[in-house]
Amino acid sequence: MNMLSKALDGVKVLDFSQGIAGPHGACLLAEMGADVLKLEPPAGDWLRVLGARRGQSSVLFGTFNRGKRSLAADLKQPGGRDIALKLIADADVMIESNRVGVMARLGLDYESVRALNPRLIYVSVTGFGQKGPYIDRPATDAAVQAYTGFSFGAGDMVEPVRVRISLVDIISGIYASNAIVAALFQRVRTGAGQYIDLSLMHSITAVQGYKYAEHELTGGALSGELFAGIGIYRTADGFIALSAMKEEHVTDLISLIGRSDLLTDPRFATAAARFEHQGELRKVISAELLKQASARWLPKMRAADLIHQEVLTYDAYRNDPQVLEQRLFTPTDLNEVGTLPTVRMPGLPPGDSSPARPPSIGEHTDTVLESLGFSADEIARLAITKIVVQANANGPVN
Repeated sequence: MNMLSKALDGVKVLDFSQGIAGPHGACLLAEMGADVLKLEPPAGDWLRVLGARRGQSSVLFGTFNRGKRSLAADLKQPGGRDIALKLIADADVMIESNRVGVMARLGLDYESVRALNPRLIYVSVTGFGQKGPYIDRPATDAAVQAYTGFSFGAGDMVEPVRVRISLVDIISGIYASNAIVAALFQRVRTGAGQYIDLSLMHSITAVQGYKYAEHELTGGALSGELFAGIGIYRTADGFIALSAMKEEHVTDLISLIGRSDLLTDPRFATAAARFEHQGELRKVISAELLKQASARWLPKMRAADLIHQEVLTYDAYRNDPQVLEQRLFTPTDLNEVGTLPTVRMPGLPPGDSSPARPPSIGEHTDTVLESLGFSADEIARLAITKIVVQANANGPVN
């Protein structure tokens, strides 16, 4: 039986982070059973107002903050810091994503809180890390794509491209959750917490590790594809992705498109020649595939056992029989934005868990403060002085 959804039962996580990277890491911990409390500023996480949204929340916020509770507090006020410190004293994990120095000014940096809770695993997610000349620079997913060379590596190494999916942030969240789980395991052995410095820069650099090595090996020469028979090709009515890696794959493909004559052409007769002239080969393949519809090509490719897939739209993919069988998408209550499809953490079986909907700003402020011993009158005073924000006390976000 797969028990990953209960693996972190009893683990208390404080998510001070905003945006995608830190919140995604915390969301993954929630999917593994952790109790995740999001500490938002009074106006809420700034991700609430990015992208498609409704009311005080967005699809982005809902997706990366499922399964969490929310306490909204002004950490710049002493009363807000006192609440944070009470929570930190009993927490297992703390995640923050401020610029370097911000948490220290608030008295909530690792050096300040580890005496209070030596078992705490404290994670700082930043753009460029905690040391170096760029630590004061603001960073976004797109900026880090450009800075690390990913914008060239994701394309043809000539014209830079920006991947519109927030890949750097999402990968950083995965690395953060991985490091946290490892730190929790180590704590079982040692009894001690630790500090984890995790940057967007490092995360996307790790993803590209082999590309930097290839670049060094070739002296910076422009590299082609890994093999000649790869690409996305237009047909008469759509697109097909091909990965003809092995020799038999290439010869079968050339035969399938009716161009066996290419195998006697010195440019394409051997694997080495085809790799050298891969651009020319892909032009020939492209011209032939364009002559017929995908429905004519796909059965032939399946019969030849070629590695291929029709390029699907999001709608087509979500309704594909393989996807439906795997139950990858689950209709999920995302609070104000409505019920929308979400995807469970890979490794979790379908139906194993159903995370709570993402919280409204300060939705759990009262219950969290009550658990810390605050009376109703004290909570009311904190709200009146705007140290905390209670549920349903929020105006529209502009």
